[in-house]
Amino acid sequence: MRTSLIPCLGAVILLFTISLHAQQECRVLLPGIAGKYTGECKKGLAEGTGTASGTDSYTGSFRKGLPDGEGTYTWATGAVYKGQWKKGMRDGYGTFTCQVNEKDSIQTGYWGEDIYIGKEQVAPYVIQHKIGVTRASFVKQGKGENFVSFKFARSGSTTYDIDGLIMQGSSGSESVTTAFTGFQHTSFPFECKIQFQAPNLLNYATFNYEMRFVINQPGDWVITIYY
Repeated sequence: MRTSLIPCLGAVILLFTISLHAQQECRVLLPGIAGKYTGECKKGLAEGTGTASGTDSYTGSFRKGLPDGEGTYTWATGAVYKGQWKKGMRDGYGTFTCQVNEKDSIQTGYWGEDIYIGKEQVAPYVIQHKIGVTRASFVKQGKGENFVSFKFARSGSTTYDIDGLIMQGSSGSESVTTAFTGFQHTSFPFECKIQFQAPNLLNYATFNYEMRFVINQPGDWVITIYY
């Protein structure tokens, strides 16, 4: 009795097609390694442990299609970074090795959003001193413009009922308008002292307020000062 090979052949082709389709659906979102990918997937994106290669190559942990966690990235130039990643950027502790004048140059330490911070981990910002200020909120919105802007708030709402504003920054150009109060084109670390006057909650006396701080990480920072 002869058995037809056509059903079996059809099943093999179907399985191959499904496997190929699944592989194509598993995408890597970082352009330099968005070519070939083998590894774990979730909802069509690289997730878990895997290896991706394009112009460059990467082996390690992925999350939502981007290197995230521990991994090793090798550039086409031969430079290598081995360490921690977050959202496709070097972030955390790691070692970067490249060739400079035909000799290995090694950078080991902490990274933040693809920028080398140093051998010791540094806080994004530090409030060094404050008078009258109850608290301050530091929000990093991005890293494209490199500015530091101020907002002033009382009782949960933003207010501009202040006088005698004095801002002293270590870099950048000072700007005070209805739309923006702060420093533009700053470089980091950025040190600043800000002083102003405002009436108390009962509006029967005026008080002096002051805050000194340093921001270590580059970016677009919005600082809300509560008084």
